[in-house]
Amino acid sequence: MRFARINLLRYGALTETALTFRPDAALHVVYGPNEAGKSSALSAFSDLLFGFPDRTDQGFFHDAKDLRIAAELTGRDGRSLAFRRRKGRKNTLLADDDKEAALSDDALVPFLGGLDRLVFERAFGLNSERLRKGADEMLEAGGEIGSLLFSAASGMMGLTKLRRSLEEDADAVYAPRRASNRSFYQALDRHEEARRAERDNELKSADWKRLVGAITNAETDLETLRKTREETRRELERLRTLGKLAPLIAEIDGEIAALCAFDDLEALPASFAQTLAEAMDKARLAAVAEEKATEELAGLKSALAALFVDEALLREAAAVTARFSEMGAYQQTSRDLPRIAAEADGFDQNLIELGRRLGLEKDVDPASVQPPETALARLRKLLEEGKALESERVGDARRLAEERDYLRSQTRKDTGALIDTGRLSERLSACRPELGDLARIESLSVQRDRLAETLMENSARLRPEVRDLNVLAAAPMPDEATIMRHRDRLAQLEGELRDAGKTLAQVDAERAELAQQLLALEGGVEIVTREDIAAARSTRDAALADLRRGKTVPDLERQVAVADDLADRALTDADRVSRHMSLRLRARELQAAQERAALQHEVLTERLAAEKNEYRGLFAECGVTPLAPDVMVEWRRDVERLLKERIRLQAVEDERAALKRREAALRSVLEDMAATIGLMDCDGLLLSVLHRELEQKVAALSERFLKARAREDELRKTEERIEALEARAVEMDARYAAFRARFAEACHAIGLDEHAEPVVAETALDLWREVPGLVSERDNRRRRVTGMRRDLGTFEAGVATLVDALAPDLKRLSADAAISLLQERAGEAKAAGERQRDLRQALATAEAAGERASQAVAEASERLAALMPEGGDAAAIATRLQERERLRMRLAESRARLALQAEGRAEIDVRAALKGFDRVAAGLDIERLEADDNAALEQFGDLNVRLADLRREREVLEQGVGAERAALERLSAEVEAKDLARQWVVLKLAAGLLNATMDGYREKQADPVMRRAGDLFSEITGGRFRRLVQLYDENDALQLLAERAGGEQVPLTGLSEGTGDQLYLALRLAFIEDFARRNEPVPLIADDIFQTFDEERTAAGLLTLADTGKAFQTILFTHQKSVADAAKRLLGERADVIAFGAV
Repeated sequence: MRFARINLLRYGALTETALTFRPDAALHVVYGPNEAGKSSALSAFSDLLFGFPDRTDQGFFHDAKDLRIAAELTGRDGRSLAFRRRKGRKNTLLADDDKEAALSDDALVPFLGGLDRLVFERAFGLNSERLRKGADEMLEAGGEIGSLLFSAASGMMGLTKLRRSLEEDADAVYAPRRASNRSFYQALDRHEEARRAERDNELKSADWKRLVGAITNAETDLETLRKTREETRRELERLRTLGKLAPLIAEIDGEIAALCAFDDLEALPASFAQTLAEAMDKARLAAVAEEKATEELAGLKSALAALFVDEALLREAAAVTARFSEMGAYQQTSRDLPRIAAEADGFDQNLIELGRRLGLEKDVDPASVQPPETALARLRKLLEEGKALESERVGDARRLAEERDYLRSQTRKDTGALIDTGRLSERLSACRPELGDLARIESLSVQRDRLAETLMENSARLRPEVRDLNVLAAAPMPDEATIMRHRDRLAQLEGELRDAGKTLAQVDAERAELAQQLLALEGGVEIVTREDIAAARSTRDAALADLRRGKTVPDLERQVAVADDLADRALTDADRVSRHMSLRLRARELQAAQERAALQHEVLTERLAAEKNEYRGLFAECGVTPLAPDVMVEWRRDVERLLKERIRLQAVEDERAALKRREAALRSVLEDMAATIGLMDCDGLLLSVLHRELEQKVAALSERFLKARAREDELRKTEERIEALEARAVEMDARYAAFRARFAEACHAIGLDEHAEPVVAETALDLWREVPGLVSERDNRRRRVTGMRRDLGTFEAGVATLVDALAPDLKRLSADAAISLLQERAGEAKAAGERQRDLRQALATAEAAGERASQAVAEASERLAALMPEGGDAAAIATRLQERERLRMRLAESRARLALQAEGRAEIDVRAALKGFDRVAAGLDIERLEADDNAALEQFGDLNVRLADLRREREVLEQGVGAERAALERLSAEVEAKDLARQWVVLKLAAGLLNATMDGYREKQADPVMRRAGDLFSEITGGRFRRLVQLYDENDALQLLAERAGGEQVPLTGLSEGTGDQLYLALRLAFIEDFARRNEPVPLIADDIFQTFDEERTAAGLLTLADTGKAFQTILFTHQKSVADAAKRLLGERADVIAFGAV
């Protein structure tokens, strides 16, 4: 997909702005200053392809509904599409015409495929900030660059996990550093524990009996002590409980004695106290209510007597309020009347002045003598006609004079001889594409010299040395996979040989150590073996069998004695016998292992020698002696790059030679053309300069020829225009005479002189146009003055009537002041009337409340008299009843506390237990018992600790193992250790083989995108860096390094900022090239990406962008004039430099 054009019809601050991209250009450079609208143009690409977002910042100049972008796209297969994009939610794709018919939503799918806005802006949009940020992202294992770097590792994650799992399993078995979680060291620990158990864990009868007796005694002592403590604790609890209950019993007795003082109240009913209290409260409340009602009634009567109400004014209050509401209008009318009357007089004066200006008599009203409207309209139309006629006459006269002057000036000029240059221009235009191709001769020369120098330097750095690269190119060389395969086999054989040597040495050392242990164990004394015992027992059993068959066996006792003696000796010396047996078994195993290790070492030595010979034979025909395989892999890659550089150099030389031949042929053609048009001094000029001189000369001749032809045509047309203008002048004079006759008649109709000029008539029309408006305004003011005076009289009469009837004292005041005061008095009368009504209602309520309060006092007095028939003191009796109730409640609370403290025992039982109880003696007993309990507690703890120690010792003895079992456990640990050693060797070998296989696979499956990025990086840096290298660290993480021309490999953190930017640009271009190979190509939109580049880096970047133009379109926006100039200088016609904005 390529953009043929993009039109910003209405977008941001831009209107009808178009960018057209030349289809044959390798690089499009859009140059414009800051604030020219480049940012809007950049964002327009995304909005065009993927639609406007819901909230766009490009609608600040045009309405959002009017935003439009148009473009024409061409695909790789030749198809094209012209369309527009509008802002909206649906049907936003439109046809690129005035009708703007809706296009299908999937019209762009053939060009975009599955791209969305985010991918387009991140992958195909690049600016200086993104370039800088992308270079920083290369230092992290993330972002789009991280995904690109680690693409070579895709599919290897499972094998990587498997290899790591094998290594972890091997480390879990054994590692040089001892750890408790490694199974080999666990087996070794069990072996050591078994050896110690053979010596230490022997059970003795006396110790067992002593231990059992001690445990029994300790348990008996503990039981006795426990029972003693229980008795002590019970006695302590009894004494403490009685000490707490004694004060409660005393408190209960005191409260019972206090209640005896109220025995005379026992005859009263239980509810008497409450009834008496309620009657006394009612009597008190009724007396308070009666007193309050009396005071309120006296206050209301006093207020009502002091209140005065004007009844007459109160009856007319509505009329006063109605008249008062008219006061605002009255006051406004009073203020406006003088002004309106003055305006009416002013309009009269204006009409008099207008009559004077029209020339009327002094006392004549212009309204009475105004001409008919038809006469005024006819004169007005004639004035407009006269103006148009005069304008035409003046314009014709001016044009006639100009045409005559032009004709006189042109007839005096001489053009000389003329040449038609049409054919010459066509031939020069045909030569222009050829010149564009020939412009590459200089860059090809520089490229050739640089490639030759680089090829020589890189060839000299090869190790092993290559004497003749051409000879090496013709010789067969092993590929990298073959070298890596031999490297892996050599490494594997060398590793296996080292391991075999180590194994052989370890076996020999262990055999020597084992022989020393056997000698030390025997110590010159025969050791009974299992075979000796078995042989003696076999002989004894045979003799016994003969004896049972009736045979005579003379040495039967000796044979039995020998067998028993051997068994006793073996039992007595069981440790040495078991140790001797295990050492002999180990010696036989080591002998077999030594034979296997020696045989394996010999076989591996022979295989390694054969492999080295085969490896050296790979390079026999190349004429070099190979170094280590890893070195030869890099050597093979370097040679491959040198051969590619050699082919590239040859291609550059061939292209340059062909261009030189074309240059000579073109020079001959151009020199012939120069002679034809008289262009002298052409020898030695550069071909481009000669072509430019010819173009300038031909352009000058062509312009001269065209100007002469145009001049002749223009002179002929001028003469024709003069004739037409002279005829028109005669016609205009006749039209003007007729106009003057009609104009004189129209002036006479409105009272003007027949010879009046148009300006006088126009002034009179303007004055007569003012008369109707002034008359209308004057009559309006007169009518308003009459109505206002009528309204004022009506208001003043109504106010006077109210004042006479209600407030004669206000007659001397003006109408508005009098009605204001009268309104205030009416308001006061209303308030007094409402106050009087409220007081009367309150008085009636207060009288009723007083009667009710008096009745309540009488009823309360009768109730108290009924409760106290003997005339006793009701208040004193109520107080004694309250005190008795309080004592009863305290007694109940005391007995409740006694029941809680006594834990369910009855009060009578508690009193019985307290008989003879002495609190002082009880306190001393408590102190003594507590001391005894503390001592018993300490003794109890000591006995528990001793019993736990004894039981632990018994458990250890019960779980101990004998000598024979310990020997078996030791042998089992040895066997397990051997199995673990074999398992560890298998795991390590498997991990090593898997790692070598993965390295080989990675080498074969190296990412082509990364290789292309390395080539682009070399071009952009001018050959200072040769390629990009991918390495895997011990965690199998992919690391990217840049290799200098001298072979030094630099990590990304060691690159300068500018070089890092160049590397990111190379990676981005390689990615887009790879995308274009597999999909419809998508243009790269770049914005000022060379801001951090110097001139040399900028030039290299421009050349690289142009080289990628065959794969995809690149549009570079820049505000730097130096970038645009560099593109023109370096690329010539291959660069499409487009000026944008006010340049």
